[in-house]
Amino acid sequence: MLIVLVILVLQAPQPACAQTAVDEYKVKAAFLFHFAQLVDWPSGAFNPGNQSFNLCIFDDEPHRQELQGTLEGKPIGARVVHVLLLNQMQPAQGCSILFLSRDGGRHQAEVLRSLRGQPVLTVGEADNFLSEGGIIRLHLEQGKIRFDINVDAADSSHLKISSRLLLLASSVTLGSQAKGGL
Repeated sequence: MLIVLVILVLQAPQPACAQTAVDEYKVKAAFLFHFAQLVDWPSGAFNPGNQSFNLCIFDDEPHRQELQGTLEGKPIGARVVHVLLLNQMQPAQGCSILFLSRDGGRHQAEVLRSLRGQPVLTVGEADNFLSEGGIIRLHLEQGKIRFDINVDAADSSHLKISSRLLLLASSVTLGSQAKGGL
């Protein structure tokens, strides 16, 4: 049942010209939610006494209201999503997912370097996101929201990406090679 829902959400037409930025980021929030369901974190990644699943964004994120409004309080297994706002000087400690929009590109390389080896799923939009060590890149392709995955970056962060998610990706990067998805 989950895979049917994921396929419907991920493959539904989303014409870029007909949707507003608000609608686009609500759809991207749905992608983030499904990514969280289809990635396995290592056993020590979560505090056993805390049932939070923290999605972090920077406080200057222009679409934070769409992300917060769509994701805050949603259940992921036994955990509940909380959207945390970080400032530029704050480390991304306690984050399960960190989202960097196109506007976050000015500090992207530094943030990604600081998270290397930590069990944080990094999702971004900049063209160079995967080459700088990001794990999943969202982008528009023929008017639809698509995503690419950097498996090596996920492996180095000790995250296991579901084969179902890998099959849905537009491309999957293994080392320096990219392979097309569906």
